[in-house]
Amino acid sequence: MTDAVDQAIPRPRRTLRERLGGASVPFISVFPAAFLLIAFFVIPMFVALHNSLLSSMPFFDPNPHYTVENYVRVIVEPVYRRSFMRTAGYAAIATVISLLLAYPVAYYLARKSKRGSLILLIMLIPFWTSVILRVFAWKIVLGNSGILNWAMIKIGIIDQPIKILYTGAAIVFGLVYTYTPFMILPLYGTLGKVPKELMEASADLGANTWQTLLKITLPLTRSGTMSAVILVLLACFGDVMSAQLLGGANTLMISTVIFETFLGGANWTVGSALSVVVFTVLLLMSAVLARVGRETEYA
Repeated sequence: MTDAVDQAIPRPRRTLRERLGGASVPFISVFPAAFLLIAFFVIPMFVALHNSLLSSMPFFDPNPHYTVENYVRVIVEPVYRRSFMRTAGYAAIATVISLLLAYPVAYYLARKSKRGSLILLIMLIPFWTSVILRVFAWKIVLGNSGILNWAMIKIGIIDQPIKILYTGAAIVFGLVYTYTPFMILPLYGTLGKVPKELMEASADLGANTWQTLLKITLPLTRSGTMSAVILVLLACFGDVMSAQLLGGANTLMISTVIFETFLGGANWTVGSALSVVVFTVLLLMSAVLARVGRETEYA
Protein backbone atom coordinates (compact mmCIF):
# COMPACT_ATOMS: atom_id res chain seq x y z
CA MET A 1 0.00 0.00 0.00
CA THR A 2 2.78 2.40 0.90
CA ASP A 3 4.64 1.66 -2.32
CA ALA A 4 1.53 2.43 -4.37
CA VAL A 5 1.04 5.75 -2.59
CA ASP A 6 4.69 6.66 -3.16
CA GLN A 7 4.35 5.91 -6.85
CA ALA A 8 1.17 8.00 -7.13
CA ILE A 9 2.81 11.10 -5.60
CA PRO A 10 4.81 12.92 -8.33
CA ARG A 11 8.39 13.53 -7.37
CA PRO A 12 9.76 17.06 -7.79
CA ARG A 13 12.01 17.53 -10.76
CA ARG A 14 15.68 17.73 -9.96
CA THR A 15 17.30 21.07 -10.58
CA LEU A 16 20.29 21.57 -12.85
CA ARG A 17 22.53 21.97 -9.82
CA GLU A 18 21.28 18.63 -8.39
CA ARG A 19 21.67 16.79 -11.71
CA LEU A 20 25.17 18.09 -12.42
CA GLY A 21 26.42 18.53 -8.90
CA GLY A 22 26.97 21.77 -7.03
CA ALA A 23 30.54 22.22 -8.21
CA SER A 24 29.68 21.72 -11.88
CA VAL A 25 27.33 24.68 -12.27
CA PRO A 26 29.93 27.42 -11.63
CA PHE A 27 32.33 25.64 -13.99
CA ILE A 28 29.73 25.50 -16.76
CA SER A 29 28.89 29.17 -16.18
CA VAL A 30 32.45 30.39 -16.69
CA PHE A 31 33.47 27.84 -19.33
CA PRO A 32 32.39 29.87 -22.45
CA ALA A 33 34.22 32.99 -21.33
CA ALA A 34 37.25 30.99 -20.19
CA PHE A 35 37.34 29.10 -23.50
CA LEU A 36 37.26 32.32 -25.53
CA LEU A 37 39.92 33.90 -23.33
CA ILE A 38 42.24 30.92 -23.64
CA ALA A 39 41.61 30.33 -27.37
CA PHE A 40 41.88 33.91 -28.57
CA PHE A 41 44.15 35.54 -26.00
CA VAL A 42 46.33 33.17 -23.95
CA ILE A 43 47.28 30.76 -26.74
CA PRO A 44 48.08 33.52 -29.28
CA MET A 45 50.30 35.24 -26.71
CA PHE A 46 52.25 32.04 -26.09
CA VAL A 47 52.59 31.58 -29.85
CA ALA A 48 53.89 35.17 -30.14
CA LEU A 49 56.32 34.54 -27.26
CA HIS A 50 57.61 31.40 -28.98
CA ASN A 51 58.00 33.15 -32.34
CA SER A 52 59.78 36.10 -30.74
CA LEU A 53 62.55 33.80 -29.53
CA LEU A 54 63.22 32.29 -32.96
CA SER A 55 65.98 33.43 -35.27
CA SER A 56 63.62 33.00 -38.23
CA MET A 57 60.23 31.55 -38.94
CA PRO A 58 60.24 27.82 -39.88
CA PHE A 59 58.66 28.46 -43.28
CA PHE A 60 61.57 30.81 -44.13
CA ASP A 61 64.37 28.83 -42.49
CA PRO A 62 63.93 25.07 -41.89
CA ASN A 63 66.49 25.15 -39.05
CA PRO A 64 65.76 28.13 -36.79
CA HIS A 65 67.38 28.49 -33.40
CA TYR A 66 66.36 30.26 -30.22
CA THR A 67 67.78 33.72 -29.57
CA VAL A 68 67.05 37.00 -27.76
CA GLU A 69 68.33 39.07 -30.67
CA ASN A 70 64.80 40.16 -31.59
CA TYR A 71 64.28 41.73 -28.15
CA VAL A 72 67.68 43.43 -28.31
CA ARG A 73 66.71 44.87 -31.69
CA VAL A 74 63.38 46.12 -30.37
CA ILE A 75 65.07 47.88 -27.45
CA VAL A 76 68.09 49.24 -29.32
CA GLU A 77 66.68 50.48 -32.63
CA PRO A 78 65.42 54.08 -32.34
CA VAL A 79 62.40 53.62 -34.64
CA TYR A 80 60.75 51.21 -32.22
CA ARG A 81 61.59 53.27 -29.15
CA ARG A 82 60.34 56.52 -30.70
CA SER A 83 57.13 54.97 -31.99
CA PHE A 84 56.40 53.48 -28.56
CA MET A 85 57.00 56.76 -26.74
CA ARG A 86 54.94 58.63 -29.34
CA THR A 87 52.10 56.14 -28.90
CA ALA A 88 52.28 56.49 -25.13
CA GLY A 89 51.99 60.26 -25.43
CA TYR A 90 49.09 60.18 -27.88
CA ALA A 91 47.26 57.53 -25.85
CA ALA A 92 47.72 59.43 -22.59
CA ILE A 93 46.52 62.73 -24.08
CA ALA A 94 43.52 61.08 -25.75
CA THR A 95 42.60 59.24 -22.54
CA VAL A 96 42.73 62.42 -20.44
CA ILE A 97 40.63 64.34 -22.97
CA SER A 98 38.13 61.47 -23.18
CA LEU A 99 37.86 61.40 -19.38
CA LEU A 100 37.28 65.15 -19.19
CA LEU A 101 34.58 64.92 -21.85
CA ALA A 102 32.96 61.72 -20.66
CA TYR A 103 32.71 62.33 -16.91
CA PRO A 104 30.32 65.32 -17.06
CA VAL A 105 28.18 63.56 -19.67
CA ALA A 106 28.03 60.34 -17.64
CA TYR A 107 27.31 62.31 -14.46
CA TYR A 108 24.41 64.13 -16.06
CA LEU A 109 22.94 60.96 -17.57
CA ALA A 110 23.30 58.93 -14.37
CA ARG A 111 22.41 61.53 -11.72
CA LYS A 112 20.41 64.32 -13.33
CA SER A 113 18.52 62.99 -16.32
CA LYS A 114 15.35 60.93 -15.94
CA ARG A 115 15.90 59.33 -19.35
CA GLY A 116 19.61 58.75 -19.12
CA SER A 117 19.49 55.26 -20.62
CA LEU A 118 17.51 56.45 -23.65
CA ILE A 119 19.79 59.42 -24.25
CA LEU A 120 22.84 57.17 -23.93
CA LEU A 121 21.38 54.77 -26.48
CA ILE A 122 20.74 57.63 -28.92
CA MET A 123 24.29 58.87 -28.43
CA LEU A 124 25.70 55.43 -29.25
CA ILE A 125 23.68 54.86 -32.44
CA PRO A 126 26.27 56.57 -34.73
CA PHE A 127 28.93 54.26 -33.32
CA TRP A 128 27.13 51.19 -34.61
CA THR A 129 28.58 51.90 -38.03
CA SER A 130 32.01 50.71 -39.13
CA VAL A 131 34.93 52.42 -37.43
CA ILE A 132 36.70 52.58 -40.79
CA LEU A 133 33.89 54.67 -42.28
CA ARG A 134 33.77 57.00 -39.31
CA VAL A 135 37.53 57.57 -39.19
CA PHE A 136 37.67 58.01 -42.97
CA ALA A 137 34.92 60.64 -42.70
CA TRP A 138 37.09 62.61 -40.28
CA LYS A 139 39.92 62.34 -42.78
CA ILE A 140 37.72 64.32 -45.18
CA VAL A 141 36.70 66.81 -42.48
CA LEU A 142 40.26 67.48 -41.30
CA GLY A 143 41.80 67.89 -44.77
CA ASN A 144 43.17 71.18 -46.10
CA SER A 145 39.94 71.71 -48.06
CA GLY A 146 37.78 70.07 -45.40
CA ILE A 147 34.89 71.46 -43.42
CA LEU A 148 37.00 72.42 -40.39
CA ASN A 149 39.44 74.60 -42.34
CA TRP A 150 36.58 76.08 -44.37
CA ALA A 151 34.67 76.99 -41.20
CA MET A 152 37.70 78.60 -39.54
CA ILE A 153 38.41 80.66 -42.66
CA LYS A 154 34.79 81.81 -42.84
CA ILE A 155 34.77 82.81 -39.18
CA GLY A 156 38.06 84.63 -39.59
CA ILE A 157 40.18 82.55 -37.25
CA ILE A 158 42.69 81.77 -39.99
CA ASP A 159 43.49 83.30 -43.39
CA GLN A 160 44.56 80.12 -45.16
CA PRO A 161 44.13 76.40 -44.52
CA ILE A 162 46.34 74.88 -41.86
CA LYS A 163 47.64 71.34 -41.84
CA ILE A 164 45.62 69.21 -39.44
CA LEU A 165 45.52 65.91 -41.26
CA TYR A 166 48.56 63.64 -40.97
CA THR A 167 49.63 65.20 -37.70
CA GLY A 168 49.65 64.09 -34.09
CA ALA A 169 46.65 66.32 -33.41
CA ALA A 170 44.62 64.44 -36.01
CA ILE A 171 45.51 61.10 -34.42
CA VAL A 172 44.53 62.33 -30.96
CA PHE A 173 41.29 63.70 -32.39
CA GLY A 174 40.50 60.36 -33.98
CA LEU A 175 41.29 58.46 -30.78
CA VAL A 176 39.11 60.76 -28.68
CA TYR A 177 36.22 60.48 -31.12
CA THR A 178 36.49 56.70 -31.39
CA TYR A 179 36.92 55.76 -27.73
CA THR A 180 35.06 58.39 -25.71
CA PRO A 181 31.87 56.24 -25.75
CA PHE A 182 33.91 53.43 -24.17
CA MET A 183 34.73 55.88 -21.40
CA ILE A 184 31.11 56.99 -20.94
CA LEU A 185 29.62 53.51 -20.54
CA PRO A 186 31.61 52.38 -17.46
CA LEU A 187 31.34 55.82 -15.89
CA TYR A 188 27.58 55.82 -16.38
CA GLY A 189 27.26 52.48 -14.61
CA THR A 190 29.60 53.52 -11.79
CA LEU A 191 27.98 56.90 -11.15
CA GLY A 192 24.55 55.30 -11.10
CA LYS A 193 25.59 53.12 -8.14
CA VAL A 194 26.50 56.01 -5.84
CA PRO A 195 23.86 55.98 -3.04
CA LYS A 196 21.54 58.97 -3.18
CA GLU A 197 21.49 59.02 0.62
CA LEU A 198 25.14 60.06 0.71
CA MET A 199 24.49 62.88 -1.72
CA GLU A 200 21.52 64.08 0.31
CA ALA A 201 23.46 63.81 3.58
CA SER A 202 26.29 65.84 2.07
CA ALA A 203 23.84 68.56 1.04
CA ASP A 204 22.18 68.53 4.48
CA LEU A 205 25.57 69.06 6.12
CA GLY A 206 26.12 72.20 4.06
CA ALA A 207 28.36 70.94 1.26
CA ASN A 208 27.88 72.51 -2.15
CA THR A 209 27.89 70.65 -5.46
CA TRP A 210 31.66 70.85 -5.98
CA GLN A 211 32.43 69.74 -2.43
CA THR A 212 30.09 66.78 -2.80
CA LEU A 213 31.71 65.88 -6.09
CA LEU A 214 35.25 66.03 -4.67
CA LYS A 215 34.56 64.43 -1.30
CA ILE A 216 31.83 61.88 -2.12
CA THR A 217 31.36 61.18 -5.82
CA LEU A 218 34.97 61.03 -7.03
CA PRO A 219 36.27 58.77 -4.22
CA LEU A 220 33.32 56.37 -4.56
CA THR A 221 33.70 56.16 -8.32
CA ARG A 222 37.49 55.98 -8.40
CA SER A 223 37.57 52.26 -9.12
CA GLY A 224 35.08 52.51 -12.00
CA THR A 225 36.81 55.61 -13.34
CA MET A 226 40.17 53.86 -13.36
CA SER A 227 38.61 50.85 -15.10
CA ALA A 228 37.32 53.17 -17.83
CA VAL A 229 40.73 54.84 -18.08
CA ILE A 230 42.48 51.47 -18.44
CA LEU A 231 39.98 50.36 -21.09
CA VAL A 232 40.43 53.47 -23.22
CA LEU A 233 44.19 53.63 -22.71
CA LEU A 234 44.67 50.04 -23.88
CA ALA A 235 42.37 50.62 -26.84
CA CYS A 236 44.32 53.73 -27.86
CA PHE A 237 47.59 51.80 -27.69
CA GLY A 238 46.23 49.12 -29.99
CA ASP A 239 44.41 51.41 -32.40
CA VAL A 240 45.34 50.98 -36.04
CA MET A 241 42.67 52.88 -38.00
CA SER A 242 43.32 56.34 -36.58
CA ALA A 243 47.06 55.90 -36.95
CA GLN A 244 46.77 54.60 -40.51
CA LEU A 245 44.18 57.02 -41.88
CA LEU A 246 44.82 60.20 -39.88
CA GLY A 247 48.54 59.90 -39.16
CA GLY A 248 51.47 60.30 -41.51
CA ALA A 249 54.95 58.89 -41.94
CA ASN A 250 56.27 61.15 -39.16
CA THR A 251 53.58 60.12 -36.67
CA LEU A 252 53.96 56.34 -36.68
CA MET A 253 52.35 54.61 -33.70
CA ILE A 254 53.50 51.29 -32.32
CA SER A 255 50.38 49.54 -33.64
CA THR A 256 51.22 50.69 -37.17
CA VAL A 257 54.84 49.60 -36.77
CA ILE A 258 53.74 46.13 -35.63
CA PHE A 259 51.25 45.93 -38.49
CA GLU A 260 53.87 46.87 -41.07
CA THR A 261 56.47 44.58 -39.51
CA PHE A 262 54.19 41.59 -39.84
CA LEU A 263 52.63 42.29 -43.23
CA GLY A 264 54.87 44.78 -45.01
CA GLY A 265 58.24 43.46 -43.88
CA ALA A 266 57.15 39.84 -43.30
CA ASN A 267 59.37 39.86 -40.20
CA TRP A 268 57.24 37.80 -37.87
CA THR A 269 59.93 37.27 -35.24
CA VAL A 270 60.56 40.99 -34.63
CA GLY A 271 56.83 41.70 -34.85
CA SER A 272 56.20 39.04 -32.21
CA ALA A 273 58.89 40.53 -29.98
CA LEU A 274 57.30 43.96 -30.34
CA SER A 275 53.90 42.51 -29.46
CA VAL A 276 55.25 40.75 -26.36
CA VAL A 277 57.06 43.89 -25.16
CA VAL A 278 53.99 46.09 -25.66
CA PHE A 279 51.75 43.50 -23.99
CA THR A 280 54.07 43.25 -20.97
CA VAL A 281 54.31 47.03 -20.56
CA LEU A 282 50.54 47.46 -20.84
CA LEU A 283 49.93 44.62 -18.39
CA LEU A 284 52.22 46.20 -15.79
CA MET A 285 50.73 49.63 -16.41
CA SER A 286 47.20 48.27 -16.00
CA ALA A 287 48.17 46.59 -12.73
CA VAL A 288 49.58 49.86 -11.39
CA LEU A 289 46.52 51.85 -12.45
CA ALA A 290 44.18 49.25 -10.97
CA ARG A 291 46.13 49.45 -7.71
CA VAL A 292 45.82 53.24 -7.68
CA GLY A 293 42.12 53.03 -8.48
CA ARG A 294 41.09 51.01 -5.47
CA GLU A 295 37.97 52.45 -3.89
CA THR A 296 38.12 54.39 -0.67
CA GLU A 297 36.76 52.46 2.29
CA TYR A 298 34.45 54.31 4.64
CA ALA A 299 33.95 53.25 8.20
